[in-house]
Amino acid sequence: MSSPKRPTIAVTARCACGRIEMSVRGPVMSMLMCSCLDCQQATGSGHASVALVPAAALTLTGQTKSFDRPSDSGATFTRHFCPDCGTPLFGRSSRAPDMRMIPVGFYAGQNEWFAPNQLIFARSQQAWDLVADHLPRHQTYRQGNAP
Repeated sequence: MSSPKRPTIAVTARCACGRIEMSVRGPVMSMLMCSCLDCQQATGSGHASVALVPAAALTLTGQTKSFDRPSDSGATFTRHFCPDCGTPLFGRSSRAPDMRMIPVGFYAGQNEWFAPNQLIFARSQQAWDLVADHLPRHQTYRQGNAP
């Protein structure tokens, strides 16, 4: 797999009710799609489209609520969302405490930079969820240390 271009972004958006503003200013470390059952449930679709960014690149105005759960890796995964409208904001894994997973759709109209380079948890991909055929598929997490 060739090394994907990692863009530097400067985007800001608000949750559905406007209570929370979230900005990302900095490099995107990885861009992917995830078909794990948790992402399917959290998005209400067949996969999540996410970008990994350094925690220091993300700023929030307003208070979020969060939910912790064990992930398939044994790590704790925390999802943050707006306490009023429920808009998903970002996720954090105890495996990578300095990174944040942002849902790319949150930045609708400002996410042309997104170019996923893999599908993880392909083992639970739904047949009706038509993910681009050219993306490498990993049955669980991508093997190796590279994002």
